Amino acid sequence: MFAALGAMGLTVCALSCGAIMLVLDFARPDSQDTTAHPLTSTPPPPLYGQLPPFTLRDDLGAPFDTRQLRGHLSLLQFASGPEGAGAHHFESLPGIQARLKVLGVPLQVVLVESRPVPPSDPSPPSHGWRRLWDGAELESSARRLGQAVLPDDVFTREQAWTAWVLVDQAGGVRGFYDLIHDTTAAGRLVEDAGCLLTCGPIAVIATLTTQAP
Repeated sequence: MFAALGAMGLTVCALSCGAIMLVLDFARPDSQDTTAHPLTSTPPPPLYGQLPPFTLRDDLGAPFDTRQLRGHLSLLQFASGPEGAGAHHFESLPGIQARLKVLGVPLQVVLVESRPVPPSDPSPPSHGWRRLWDGAELESSARRLGQAVLPDDVFTREQAWTAWVLVDQAGGVRGFYDLIHDTTAAGRLVEDAGCLLTCGPIAVIATLTTQAP
């Protein structure tokens, strides 16, 4: 009887030790199952400037202004929508959104048309994206901020501006991404968005302020 109790005690002890080791292994920083954000070690993307205050209208005629970008990571696009001819710059975005979703990074996508709101009801964008109209002035402001980042040929007035613009939670412009010609742009967008989710915009602005002469 004592031998049976002793064997049972050893079994319980072994199972307890195994459970403790499993918990410790799960909690290790290098564990594959860790919930720590994998992009926290990347340097924060630079701050190129603030978007100017704006008020535009969406597909339903509802107003959408600067305040609705606050508190969110946003990705803006100023070219024609994905239903337009040759809109290859939209093709990789659903995959990028899927990668960000896995990382737990929410990103609202806003399509800004320079044209006025059409008289007939336009079909809504896919993937839960939001579309705004009559945004020529906002596009012009974003182009000026991006001219120091992207090549000149991206800014030719005769063609649509296909750069994606990353805006942080405080309305600051943090990146420009040419998903057509730059093979590294998708990866940089994922890294920058993940970093901004964890570090936020305030610390980066304070760092830039302290470095100024």
